[in-house]
Amino acid sequence: RAKQWYQRRVRGTNKATIHCISFSRRSNFLAVTSDSKTLHIFSLEGKREARSVSKFALPSALPSLCCFGTEERTVIVIGQGGMYTKLRWNDKGEMYKEDQTKFLLMTETDD
Repeated sequence: RAKQWYQRRVRGTNKATIHCISFSRRSNFLAVTSDSKTLHIFSLEGKREARSVSKFALPSALPSLCCFGTEERTVIVIGQGGMYTKLRWNDKGEMYKEDQTKFLLMTETDD
């Protein structure tokens, strides 16, 4: 029996390792971070195959977690490098930072 795709989402043409996948509260959006240093937002409404509706360049290819914020069209990214970033996107797909904080400082210590 042949496999059938329910829905397919395309984030680019190069292979990437996915670090995090998160569904919005109403399951109408999907957020994905990967080692290609990007966050992609996909709409889960409408077409069976679609490209991201918004994307944002992350500062590092280090693994990062993503989740949707409590406010509409917001997403939070926490990077392994210690960076918290809150982002918002609009109907045009433009994404911008609302907040960014370095919460973990990595230092070398002498033992």
